[in-house]
Amino acid sequence: MIETTEMTEVEVIKDFKENYGKVRKLLDVDSNHDPENEPYLSKYKAKELLNNMRDCLTNVAKRDNLDRSKFEAMLGTVLMDIGIIDMETEDFSSSEKVLMEAVDLLTQDSGNCKPEMVTTLINVYNNLGILWSNREEPEKAKSFLLKSKELYETFKCTLQMPLTIDHGNSNSGEAFIGDFMLLEKAYTLTLYYLAQVFGSLKENLKSAIYCHVTLRRQLQYSDYEPIDWSLSSATLSQVFAEQNGFFQSRHHLAAASIILEKYEEELKGNDSNDEVALAKLETFNHRSADVARCWAKYCLLLMTASKARLMSDDETLTEAISDMSDLKLDDTENICGGDMKTLIFPDIDVTKYESKIGYKFLSTYQDAREVFLSCQSWLNKAKEYYRADVLASDYTELMQDSSQSYSYLAFFEEDDERRAKMHKRRIDILEDLLKEINPTYYMQYCRQLWYELGEVYSDILNIKLDKINKEKPTPHALKKVNLLCEKSIENYDNFLNSVRNKNGQMPKKLEFELIRPVISAYAFIGRNSMKRIALDKNTQLRHVQKSYDSYSAVVDICMNDKDAAVMMHEEYILCQEMVKILPIKINKLQAELAA
Repeated sequence: MIETTEMTEVEVIKDFKENYGKVRKLLDVDSNHDPENEPYLSKYKAKELLNNMRDCLTNVAKRDNLDRSKFEAMLGTVLMDIGIIDMETEDFSSSEKVLMEAVDLLTQDSGNCKPEMVTTLINVYNNLGILWSNREEPEKAKSFLLKSKELYETFKCTLQMPLTIDHGNSNSGEAFIGDFMLLEKAYTLTLYYLAQVFGSLKENLKSAIYCHVTLRRQLQYSDYEPIDWSLSSATLSQVFAEQNGFFQSRHHLAAASIILEKYEEELKGNDSNDEVALAKLETFNHRSADVARCWAKYCLLLMTASKARLMSDDETLTEAISDMSDLKLDDTENICGGDMKTLIFPDIDVTKYESKIGYKFLSTYQDAREVFLSCQSWLNKAKEYYRADVLASDYTELMQDSSQSYSYLAFFEEDDERRAKMHKRRIDILEDLLKEINPTYYMQYCRQLWYELGEVYSDILNIKLDKINKEKPTPHALKKVNLLCEKSIENYDNFLNSVRNKNGQMPKKLEFELIRPVISAYAFIGRNSMKRIALDKNTQLRHVQKSYDSYSAVVDICMNDKDAAVMMHEEYILCQEMVKILPIKINKLQAELAA
């Protein structure tokens, strides 16, 4: 490196560009090929070069005959990269020190709005946000990211154009556009990081809005990768749907499908069959299936929310709306000016997909049937990629979603026979699925299937019992009731056996996520055992005893596990009552048999 006392401004800039080019090659290219035993080799080499540049620029910036702000901007870039390397090599204390040094340098003399410095300073604030997120201090991370946001907004009000050292005072239009895009990209990252931070702070709605704004800006500046953008938009749709924002959810799914559609046209226009083209096609097929799954989830969530709304006595739920446009947001950070109507993508026409399915809550069977058919269509599309012989886990989840869609449709069906047939269709789906998957490798899924089959057989059983109560039962109908009871109990028993240890005993303390299904399974077995119809007293006694044993199991679990007793309080009280009552019935039957 040339002695700084001899260097002219042009020479310093030339020297900076040459060395910075070496730094970027080490970080962007060479670091990807570092050996496993020295994973940071290239980063440390880059840091050594940056430290030399830091010393040189520190001396140059002190000279009165040069443009100090330009060289302070260059020095700020060097400090930022050193801080990033320290962060990536997990030297967080050093990273914080160097990044704060960059902040002090770039903000002195109100320099934070100078065109040469603004983009670098925004990036420094962004990296301080990342640093404090890595330290699991989201509030501190948010404070730096909001400084970045405020800086960008303040600079935009000055109507100046940002500059980078590569372009200096060049009048090239392309250079100015490049500098402008670097600033806009840096600010887009600010919004993206704020989305993550608000997610960490459990402010899910604000997180979703920042995600939306990030995606909208990427579209606005044509700065996105189609597959990633579509997947992000489809994933974000789930967040809105879970908060009953079905209008916004549908819009984001439609946008994802439109972008994928345009990308597919590009792929078809490429006649090449080389490895790169085939890899792109494989990725497209994979992610298209994922977006199809998100559409199916949208349908399921709309049906779920509609069912909950119709069953609820809660006025706030029954009066809920499925469009968040008029929702009032406490927008202290001025994300969208408090106006939720802006959560759309004005640059693309999504009516093609939005017109295929509604967003309002369902109230009739016909409403539900349209959503059900849409759900089945998207599930079938997803199954073209997620096949049972290749991706068993994903295929299983798709079939479970298919079963659930029949369950929700059955809720809206008023005719008992048709409703029973829908549940029978669920049984066919789930039992066929059980034949295809191996419990050794997919026990978690087998458990879910056994439990759900227990529920479905119980649902059909209740339909048949209602019919028997309304009219004189036939021998066939009574036999059917017993068969449904046995099949329900059999599947619940299979589920419970999968939870027991090798000695056939329940764990002394259940895993938290198993408490509800295990206790519910025992309670269902208890009820369904009593619903079985038996003409002889020996059979009746076995049924009552089975019921008593199941209710007793719930009492034992809750007595030994406070979490279970609290979570399943109503079932616990009911089972305690049944444990007191059933011995009387058992004793009576035993006395009658003895007599």
